[in-house]
Amino acid sequence: MRSINVIKAIALNTFRETVRDRVLYAIVIFALLATLAGVIFGQLSADQDLRILEDLGLSVITLFGGVIAVFIGTTLVFKEIDRRTIFLIVTKPIARWEFVTGKFFGLALCVLVTNFAMGLFFLGVIWFQTANFNSALPLFYALSLVYVELVLVIAMATFFSTFCTPLMSMIFTTGLWTVGHLSFSFDMLKELARDPKHLSKSTEILAIVLQNTMPDLAKLTVIRSNFMDNVFVPNSAILYLILYIAAYVVFLLTLSSMIAERREFS
Repeated sequence: MRSINVIKAIALNTFRETVRDRVLYAIVIFALLATLAGVIFGQLSADQDLRILEDLGLSVITLFGGVIAVFIGTTLVFKEIDRRTIFLIVTKPIARWEFVTGKFFGLALCVLVTNFAMGLFFLGVIWFQTANFNSALPLFYALSLVYVELVLVIAMATFFSTFCTPLMSMIFTTGLWTVGHLSFSFDMLKELARDPKHLSKSTEILAIVLQNTMPDLAKLTVIRSNFMDNVFVPNSAILYLILYIAAYVVFLLTLSSMIAERREFS
């Protein structure tokens, strides 16, 4: 119970600090403007304006939600060190894992709020264009999976922030996030590597290792598209993906806590 209260206090404090960050509002405003740009692009196409708007809107929310998660998440621990507040925290009866977990949940709450706000704005734009809410339920499901993906990105950023500078954390987090969307490319590499004329055997081994260790985010994208196309998605597939992402999040937070426990702050 004590740990839960500590984590809750750190999470709420992190949330309050994050929502006061001017950079956050700049990113959200830019995302909203980019969503409005989808209206223009949609009207340039024949009979595909709604579909283009939906695809662009979801892409914008995912991209800028990820930017928020990466930009703010990679500075979570660094800010505490830079402002010397970390020394006050470590002298209190607060475990390092409680500190890391609280920071993670605080940013996750902030991303949830911004994701919800951008989703409402996106739905309003769709209603303005079509005067109906037929896309509301599929959009809700798709945005839920977007948030699941962003929670993983937050966990990545939190992990790298415990031992890297903000710049290196951003590079590593963005790189890992990008690789997670290239799972289909790994299959292609394995096929090419089977023919010595194209690629070496070591390339096939590398593709297998990456495919089995990196988070497979491409499946989330496919299921989001299926929701928007009203294609039936089994509940078992959704549950599997959520548990799959949750396992990665727990693993990354565990590593983050272990590194934080061993790190000497100076």
